[in-house]
Formats: sequence, structure tokens, C-alpha cells
Amino acid sequence: MKTITIYGLTAILLLGLTALAFAQSNSPMSSPAMQQAQRDGHKQMMNSFWNGEGSILMAIDLLQQDDFREGLGVSKEQHQRIQDTIRNTSTSVHADFDMSFHEEMNAFMMEHGNPFADDASDETREKFSEIQMRRIAEMTKISTERMINAVNDNLTSAQLKKFKEFQISLMSELPIVSTSMFEVLDLSDKQKEQLDRIRKDMKPEFEKFADKIIDAQMKFSEKVEDALEGKLEGVTDSEEQTKIRKEIQDNVRRNDPEMQRITNEVMGTGKKFTDELKIAMFDVLTDEQWVRMLDLIDNPPDYAKKVIAQIRKEMGTDDSSTDTPADMSGGWVPGPGSWRPGDAIPEGYRIERNTRSRFPRGEE
Repeated sequence: MKTITIYGLTAILLLGLTALAFAQSNSPMSSPAMQQAQRDGHKQMMNSFWNGEGSILMAIDLLQQDDFREGLGVSKEQHQRIQDTIRNTSTSVHADFDMSFHEEMNAFMMEHGNPFADDASDETREKFSEIQMRRIAEMTKISTERMINAVNDNLTSAQLKKFKEFQISLMSELPIVSTSMFEVLDLSDKQKEQLDRIRKDMKPEFEKFADKIIDAQMKFSEKVEDALEGKLEGVTDSEEQTKIRKEIQDNVRRNDPEMQRITNEVMGTGKKFTDELKIAMFDVLTDEQWVRMLDLIDNPPDYAKKVIAQIRKEMGTDDSSTDTPADMSGGWVPGPGSWRPGDAIPEGYRIERNTRSRFPRGEE
């Protein structure tokens, strides 16, 4: 069973398009334009989870697992249709954009010259980078929409409902909690309006948190690329390349002191933000909805338990390392007050809410 990082496939889908587009244009992968495109891709990914769309992209990855498909009741035929759509997405999107891009490129070169020439001015290269970034943003937007549609169009309403229940079960592992998952609790129109208002009011704080995560991810990528220098030379087997890259990533994630410090800082910020967001959202729920949510969190189905275990193992926070000193286990070492698995609900709020539920107030 392969390991999962919660943003794994989504990042690959969004940033893979970025890398492919720049590779086609011979633009340096480490160029400022490429770095900006990476940041934009990460930001789009974060926003997709905030808006609820990212969870559908996450489903694409999870549906690769037999246990997860069986848990949702997804047939082989449904999964194959989704896979076929995803497989064709990148190729078809590039084909759609190639003709218009070549026309734009020719017009640009007629006016500004060849941006790849040794004597090309900085202004010419910058203008061309702007065209590339706009193209990538458009391609990514269309690709994301098609992938989301692939899932929504091929899963039944009952299966999509079970997936939202799964998201609630997974809440302890999610650094970003979207209001969309609560729809499965049969919200009233008034409750939906309240959650929409909460999301709007907290968007500025989310943006700050997202920037911190993106900064950390960019630093991580930079360290991985530095550590990889020369390691892939002469390695032609794709599986071996993947293995080497994975080993480097694990080593940086688990043993680099600066990355551990940055991760702790980000997770500390995330805990404060997500606790405030969750409490605001939980207060919208009725006692009946609260109890139902607790049951999904405290008693997740087996296929959800397996995903939770995978994520904790990947992050180095699984129970298997509890007998090993934290600084020797090779896992991520949470700092004081930082986010930890199992914090789906702030403990103080859980106690207060359960007490409140035993002594309900009148209908408001």
C-alpha cells in the first residue's frame, strides 16, 4: 500500500503541468518565473482545499486503493472512467493551448525578438515569463475543473456523501478544514449561510496561514533539489529515480534542523488558526449534528482508519515510534503547542460542548 501525503496528488497535478509547460519552452526550472509559477500552483492548491474542491482532487489519489474504493462502493468501471479522464487531461489541455500559444509566441518574437537568445534583454525575458505564467494558470484552471468533474460525474450522490463523511473522519489529519464537508450533516439554509459568512470572515487569516505553508514548501523543495544535485546523473530507470528522490525527501523532512524548526512554526500557526475556525463552525451545529460528527471522528470506518495510519506513518507521527526518543526516531518532532494528530476537536471545546449538550438551551 503506497503512502499518502494529504496534498500529494494535488500538488503533482497542479505543479506537474507547470513543470511540463516550462520544459516544453526550454525555460530554466530554477528561473524566477518557474519559482513564481510554483508559488502560484501551491496557492491555487491551498485555495482549492479552502473552497472544498481540493478534497475531490484528493479523492483521485485515494481511489487508487482497493480498500478505499470498496469502502465508498466504487466499481471498477467507475474508477476506470475516472482514470481515463485524468489520463487524457494533460494531453488534451496542452493540445488545446498549443496552437494559440504558438501564434502568440510568433507575434511576441516579431515584436520583441527571441527570449531564449543569449543577447535577449531582461525586459524581453520578463515579458515572455509573464506570458508563460498566464498560460500555465489557464491550463491549470481548466485541468483542475476537468478532474473535479471526472469525479463528480462518475460517482453517485451516495458515494460523494460517504466521501464527505470520510473527510470529517479525517479531520484530525487535515491542516485545512473546509466548511463543505459539513454539508453531509444535513445543514439548514440558515446554517449554510452562517458557515459561508465564517469562511468569508476568516479568509484573511487563512491567506496568512497559506503563505506560511507555501514558504515552508518552497524551502523544502529548495533543500531537496540541492541534496539531489548529481544524484540522478546516469540513472535512467524511472523507479530508481523515484526511489532516490523519495529517500532524499525523507531525509530532509526528518533530519534537517531548519526544516523541523520551520515545520514546527507553521504547525503552531496552523493550530491557532484551525482551532478558531473549527470552534466557529462547530457552534453552528445543532446537538444532533454535533453527536453525529463526533461519531464519525471517534469511530471512523476501517478504510478511513487505514488512510489515517498511512498519513501518520508518512509524517513520522504514528504510534510505532512512541517508545523511541523523539529526536532519534527519524520522525517529525512537534514543537510546543504545535498541531498533532488526534486534535480533530480542541479538547477544551469538546468538554464544554458536551456539557452544554447535557443541559440544552431552548430553541433559538
